[in-house]
Amino acid sequence: MNTGRIKIKISKRHQNKIRKGFPWVYYYQLSQRNITGRPGDLGVIYDSANRFLAIGLFDPFSDIRLRILQTRNPCEIDEHFFRERLQADLALREPLQSQETTAYRMVNGENDGFPGMVVDRYNDTLVIKVYTSAWFPYLPMLVSLLREESGSCQRVLLKLSRHVERVSEGSFKDNQMLFGAAPAGPVRFKENGLLFEADLIHGQKTGFFLDQRENRQQVRERAQGRSVLNVFSYTGAFSVYARAGGAVSVLEIDVNTQAQAAALKNWKLNFGTGEIQENRFRQVRGDAFEQLASLNRQGKQFDLVILDPPAFANRKQNKANALQAYLRLAKAGAQCTRDGGLLLAASCSSQVRADEFYRAVDLGIRATGRSYQKLLKTGHPLDHPVTFREGAYLKAIYCQF
Repeated sequence: MNTGRIKIKISKRHQNKIRKGFPWVYYYQLSQRNITGRPGDLGVIYDSANRFLAIGLFDPFSDIRLRILQTRNPCEIDEHFFRERLQADLALREPLQSQETTAYRMVNGENDGFPGMVVDRYNDTLVIKVYTSAWFPYLPMLVSLLREESGSCQRVLLKLSRHVERVSEGSFKDNQMLFGAAPAGPVRFKENGLLFEADLIHGQKTGFFLDQRENRQQVRERAQGRSVLNVFSYTGAFSVYARAGGAVSVLEIDVNTQAQAAALKNWKLNFGTGEIQENRFRQVRGDAFEQLASLNRQGKQFDLVILDPPAFANRKQNKANALQAYLRLAKAGAQCTRDGGLLLAASCSSQVRADEFYRAVDLGIRATGRSYQKLLKTGHPLDHPVTFREGAYLKAIYCQF
């Protein structure tokens, strides 16, 4: 790793935030704006008493100029440093091994001590996604560590965020193989004993929404004898869990034709084709709000309704519109839920706080004139830990009518 060192100065106010675990220094927070350096250079922050405060990865192309690796105690940022971090992350995930689960998040960015990078495991395939080019100088070393520490790794795939892809200047490319041969097609894995395939090259995120595993298991445990409506079904994981839990029928709604094809394949992996012919599994393609309105006009209701939309707000300025969308969605979902039925509403919008989301869901349901009981609220699973407020994004609520 051929990286330099840069001295970073920030205000006393932001020094206190760093001490409390905030992992970023934005460009506007720098006391000196003319700092130059290369992606991956180490930025060192000293406090107002000229004592070491933190060290992190410098990125001249990002609004987040510095991503904190270590605070309070100075240390060498070398292979040993990253190996210890990785070993701690893997130890946290050991319980998943006994759950017949071979796909999970190995490294959850800032929350696991690797700011701006996630690593997901799909059986013997590892997918690294970087959100800052500051990781480029470290990738060869990290690939070697991941192979050593993870065991049975056949390939390592690199994915770049859109911003990093724009500034990479060809040094690394999106969907580049860092080790091993590219997968010939979708990669197969297990989650809680159920089979799934994920398109790691063309799929959303790194190929599969691993963060909803625990909510899917909740659905499995509550699906016995129920008719299920899965809205924003994507590749059908909630549907598979519902049927595995004894659901009598599943209807999926999604606008993405490719996702629906993958969902159908995941269903067949677990249950074959017979139940499709028996009409236990159906798919409708179209806009979720329009399809929910159509079902309501037809008077169709379900015992279990799942609302797991994509992020409605990726930026702060979209927050108000997102909350209104969650309200409308909860109202539409409630209208399609039978008396005695269960509604699951989830959000992955980091800009929307959990309390704000729950209030939007409450207002949406109450707009139908119906009452309900709040059964359960959930957040991040074991492999998606949260160590600072801005790192929390996932929340869900189970509403019993």
